[in-house]
Amino acid sequence: MNQPLRSRTFLGTSWPAWLLVTLIALGLPRTVLSDLGVIEPEGSLVYYVLALAPFAFWFAVAIFRRTPTPIRDHLVAGGLYGLSLIAVHELLWAFGSSLGHHPPQAGLDLAERFESPLRELVLHGYTSGIALAIGLGVGVVAAAVATGANKIRR
Repeated sequence: MNQPLRSRTFLGTSWPAWLLVTLIALGLPRTVLSDLGVIEPEGSLVYYVLALAPFAFWFAVAIFRRTPTPIRDHLVAGGLYGLSLIAVHELLWAFGSSLGHHPPQAGLDLAERFESPLRELVLHGYTSGIALAIGLGVGVVAAAVATGANKIRR
């Protein structure tokens, strides 16, 4: 009658919440430090370690963690990662030398096409769209790696 305790899963994935939170949290230090101007994008070894190490961990999870739903699991994780990037960018938008003071040039070019009330909204929307695309892109690539790893294991 005693059944083993099954670990709780999170948001329709086959993963426990701690794994999703860990994957998301690993990418945030680079984002925070870069947005605040503490580290220059593509400017140092520290930047590259903070930028690439989280993705190495994501791909290690994709390769070594067996999951019955790799596509869903990694897309949910990627979507949440993208949303966390948006949250960090928005929270830090007005601080010092943050992203809000140095937005991407393509976003500025797009925002200049609009009148003043919409200009700021377009700029925020552009950076949010890029952040979400990055998160979902990581999820798609990790899902492909996980799907391939599942096929190889069979």
